[in-house]
Amino acid sequence: MELPPSVGRLSLCKPGEMCYNRNRKGDERMHLSVNPKHFQKAAVWEADRDILEAIDLVAEAGFTRLDFGTEDMVEATRVAEYLAECDLAVNQSHIPYNRYKKDPFGLFSERVMATAKCAKILGSPMLVVHGDEFPFGEMAYSREAAREFNYRLFFPMVDYALQNGMRVAFETVFQDMDPQKEPRHCSLVEELCALVDQFGTPEVGICWDTGHAKVQYGVSQPNVLKIAGKRVISTHIHDNYYGKDLHTFPFMGDTDWKRLMETFGTIGYTGDLTLEMVYDRLPRAIAPDYLRLLHTSGEMLMGMMKGEA
Repeated sequence: MELPPSVGRLSLCKPGEMCYNRNRKGDERMHLSVNPKHFQKAAVWEADRDILEAIDLVAEAGFTRLDFGTEDMVEATRVAEYLAECDLAVNQSHIPYNRYKKDPFGLFSERVMATAKCAKILGSPMLVVHGDEFPFGEMAYSREAAREFNYRLFFPMVDYALQNGMRVAFETVFQDMDPQKEPRHCSLVEELCALVDQFGTPEVGICWDTGHAKVQYGVSQPNVLKIAGKRVISTHIHDNYYGKDLHTFPFMGDTDWKRLMETFGTIGYTGDLTLEMVYDRLPRAIAPDYLRLLHTSGEMLMGMMKGEA
């Protein structure tokens, strides 16, 4: 397989123009965000929720920002119209990833662009993407080849994002623990920084996923976060233990949250804290209390960043 076509220059804003409106509502405060699609799921014996019901559920718990992405224009329009009527906004949208599903890269690229276009409808100011794609079996793997492949693969999406007032954050990932697994580009912070830096603009940065970084780096995560430094423009916040990517509630794993959040403060991070839950299925009766406690844990993390806890 050949590399995606060579690329030109990014369509950056003109000097002096505002390239990026953080939440489209003129509010520059740090917010707590969560992914409402996860809370569409109920217990396995219960009916799942509609997306608008899930949004109401997280809003009632105190969340004011949503990590929400979709490839479906109809769903994006429906959610955008609903959010316009309330004090909620999408703070970031996750681009699809292909490491496990393995769509042909032509189809995958179409899915990436569809999600970016839906993010524009949603008023999302940030796209989050995994920079770990590679056509194993068709090209010889190396760090340099993987970086160039991801740069060219995602360049059209990045260019579209910057033209439409969105930033792009490449996410921290981790090398699969199975030694038989293929190498995973951007598992190392040096690879991630090199990919981000290749775009040559601060509008492209890093989404620091605390759970992924803990699997990869363990107790050294705060030191590695300092290497990423000012490149960090977005977060995924979750916990784990036993070296597994569990996406648990903060404080339910063994992360040293005080040290980690103080490091976020040290590097000058000012973006939102986005809690990313994935695997549980909560009975309807306990979901509201769970979300309120999740929000409280986010407030505590925010206080740690500010030296208040």
